[in-house]
Amino acid sequence: MNKSKKTIKGSKKSNKNQFTISSIVWIVVGSILGLALIVGILIDQLYKSPLVTIDGKKYYLEDMTYQFYNTESSYNYINQLYGGSYWDMPYNESSGMTVRDYSKLETINNVIYEEILYNEAIENGYTLTEEEIDKIDQNVNSTLNDMGLSEAFIKKNGFTPEYLEKVFTKNTLASRYKQDVVDSFDIDDEAIKAEISYDEYRQYDIEYLYISTENINEEDYTEEDKKAAFDKISDLRQKALDTEDWSKIIPEDEDEIQYKTSDFLSKDTYFSENLMNIMLAMENGDITEVTEDEDGYYVIRMIDNNSPETYNKTVEDAIKAKEEEAFAEEYIDIILPKHAFELNNKAINNLRMGRITLVD
Repeated sequence: MNKSKKTIKGSKKSNKNQFTISSIVWIVVGSILGLALIVGILIDQLYKSPLVTIDGKKYYLEDMTYQFYNTESSYNYINQLYGGSYWDMPYNESSGMTVRDYSKLETINNVIYEEILYNEAIENGYTLTEEEIDKIDQNVNSTLNDMGLSEAFIKKNGFTPEYLEKVFTKNTLASRYKQDVVDSFDIDDEAIKAEISYDEYRQYDIEYLYISTENINEEDYTEEDKKAAFDKISDLRQKALDTEDWSKIIPEDEDEIQYKTSDFLSKDTYFSENLMNIMLAMENGDITEVTEDEDGYYVIRMIDNNSPETYNKTVEDAIKAKEEEAFAEEYIDIILPKHAFELNNKAINNLRMGRITLVD
C-alpha cells in the first residue's frame, strides 16, 4: 500500500468484463501456443479467415472484436501516456517480443481460455439464471449507451446487441463454472489468514487540514509568509475543534488550506517520520496542534487507529491467489487436455495490435 507523498491523488480506471488468468496458465499455455508473432499487414480476406479453431469450431476476428477491444483500449491508454511509443517497446528483451506482440498473444490466450471454460460449462449443463439474464441485458445496454462508443466504432466492430449478449453470456457461464470448480477445492482460508500479521496490516484512518510552506514559483517563502500560513490554519483549527464534518469547514474563497483524508500502515513512508510518530500515538478523535513539517503545516484528526480494511484485503488477496494457483493446476492438468485448439498463424500474424478495433 505504498502511496506517493501526500497530498493524495487518485486515478480512474475503466470497468470491463474480462478474466484474470493465473501467470502459471500464461507460462504453460503461452508456450503451447508457440506463436510466431511477426508484425504484418492486414489483408482483405482477414475477416474470412479463422484465427483459431477450438473443439472443432472456427473462430473469426469478427467473433473476437470485444476481446481485442478490451486489450487494445487498455494498452492504448498506456501508449498515449508514453507519447505513442509504448506499443513497440520490447516486452521481452531475450525473445525480441514487443508489447504489440505480447498483447496479441494475451488476447488469443484469453479467447481460448474463456471458450474452453464456456464449453465445460455447457457440457456440465449450465444455463443462465434470471438474475444473470437481467445483468447481461444491463451490460449490453451500458456498453452501447454509457461507454461513449461512436457509431463508427460500433459498426466497424459489429457491436450489435446480439453479439454483445453472446459475449457476456459466454463470460458469465465460464466465470460461474470456474468459481464452482474453485469452490470445490479444499483450501484452508483460516490457515492462510493465520499466516498474515494483523499488526503489520493494521490501518490508520485520518483526516487533516494542510497549508503549504514550500516555495512558490521559485520565490523564497519568507518567515512572514510562514507566520501568515500558521495563523491562518491556527484560526481554522479552532473552528475544527467544534466541527464534526471537516470536509465543509474550509470557506469557498480559501485557496491555500486543503482538506484531505488518508489512511496508512505503520510501515508506510509517504508521511515524514515526525508526522508518523505523532499519528501512531493518537487515539480515535484526537486532534493535533498545528504541526509543522518540511512541506507545510498540518492539523490531523484520527478517525480510526485500528481499521481492519487493509488486513482484510490482504487476506482476501492471499486466498484469491491460492485459489488461482489451484485452478491453474486444474486447468492445465485436467481441463485443457480434454479440449483441442488449432491456430491459424498466418491470419494471426497479419493482425497489428492498436489498429484492429480502434477508430481514429
